[in-house]
Amino acid sequence: MRIVELSHDLAEEVVSIHCPRWRDMTFNLRMRECGYWGDLKVFSWYLEALHLAGGRAIVAIDGDNVLGEAEVVPERFLSPVGEHAYLQMVWVKEEARRSGVGKALVRECESIARGMGLNNLDTIPTSEALPFFENLGFREVDSQVLMEAESRPAPEQPRMEGAQRDEFPASAHMIAGQTRPSSFLWELLWERESVGLPAPKVVKVRVGMWQLLLALFQPTSEDDYLYALIWGPERISLGQIFDSAEMALTIAYGMGIPKVRLQTWCKYRAAFEAAGFEALARYKWMRKGLL
Repeated sequence: MRIVELSHDLAEEVVSIHCPRWRDMTFNLRMRECGYWGDLKVFSWYLEALHLAGGRAIVAIDGDNVLGEAEVVPERFLSPVGEHAYLQMVWVKEEARRSGVGKALVRECESIARGMGLNNLDTIPTSEALPFFENLGFREVDSQVLMEAESRPAPEQPRMEGAQRDEFPASAHMIAGQTRPSSFLWELLWERESVGLPAPKVVKVRVGMWQLLLALFQPTSEDDYLYALIWGPERISLGQIFDSAEMALTIAYGMGIPKVRLQTWCKYRAAFEAAGFEALARYKWMRKGLL
């Protein structure tokens, strides 16, 4: 077995590892079941965003057979857990599991992270994968919570204006998002419609003395919710986070989407609960020091 950089000619095999039946599924179903890894065109677009964010994708190969894939992306911007490399994905073909492939991919990602000049490799594993990462030395250092609320208009309408791709909020904290580094999430907002995904709504909002940036996107055209990403100043208060949550619900209401979901750090949970968000799941943020 050898580990090499993921090249374009291997992309279709990687999609087949993640989503073996993808050719027999409707587009929206494979997006819902397998995410960005469930469609060749979408996965190619996703890889371009990953590379623009400074990430790397690798595959484990035995002869001409792709056994597994992994992705690692640097987080160099403000984060409650500091700079780190994020282990975005480790996926091994079912028949090749428990044979050391996943471990070899993670080890290579550790080496890549060191080459990026980063001393921590972080990830949020599924509950099924938690023992695998614990055995490799990953330990919980924080947690995030997935939350959902019904959209509704806010009593006060703050001023907002559209944001452009070149306005990445490099000096702001990601208050709510997903598990990926903020620059990677930003790249995944743009040109979604070119691969058949719904276009996002990205706006700048003035909340008191602070400017926040909100992005909302519908995962597929059949989903009944928008996923919200929120960037704000490092010193933002829980009250101002509450205001940003209210704005996200208002935008979704105006778009005719009944629900909003977001993933936030547990320390911000109370602000979103005050705006009507309820917790759906809690995730362990795991880290392995590389020094």
